Amino acid sequence: MEQEYSLKEQGLDARVRELEESSRSSSAELTRLLSAQQKTSQRWKEEAKTLTVTFHTKLTSLKGELTGQKQRCQELEIQLETDHETIVEYERQMAEYQEKNSRLQRRLTQAEQRATTASQQVLGVLHWGQGAAHTDDASSVV
Repeated sequence: MEQEYSLKEQGLDARVRELEESSRSSSAELTRLLSAQQKTSQRWKEEAKTLTVTFHTKLTSLKGELTGQKQRCQELEIQLETDHETIVEYERQMAEYQEKNSRLQRRLTQAEQRATTASQQVLGVLHWGQGAAHTDDASSVV
C-alpha cells in the first residue's frame, strides 16, 4: 500500500509540476499577450493623437482659407455692386448724350434747311436784281 501511495504521490507530484509548468507557460503567454496589447493600444493612442493634431491643423487651415474666401467674396460682391452702379450711371449718361446728340442733329438739320432756304432766297434776289438791272439797261437804250 505504501508503494501504491508512493506511486500516487509521484503521479500527483508529476501532475502538480505539469500544472505548475502549464500555469507558468500560460502566465508567460498571457503576460506576452498583455504586453503586446498594451504596445498596440499605446501605438493606436499615439496614432489617434497624431491624427487628431493633423485633423485640427488641417481644420484650422481650412477655416482660415474659408475666412479668406468669404472676405474675397465680399470684396468681389462690393466691386460687382460698384461696377453695376457705374454701368447704370454710364448708361444714363449715354442716354443723355444720345438725346443731346439727337437735339443737336435736329438743330443742325434745321439750320442747314434755313441756310439752304436763305441761300436760295439770296440767289433769287441776286438773280432778280440782275434781271432788273438788265431791264434798266434795256430801257435806257430805248
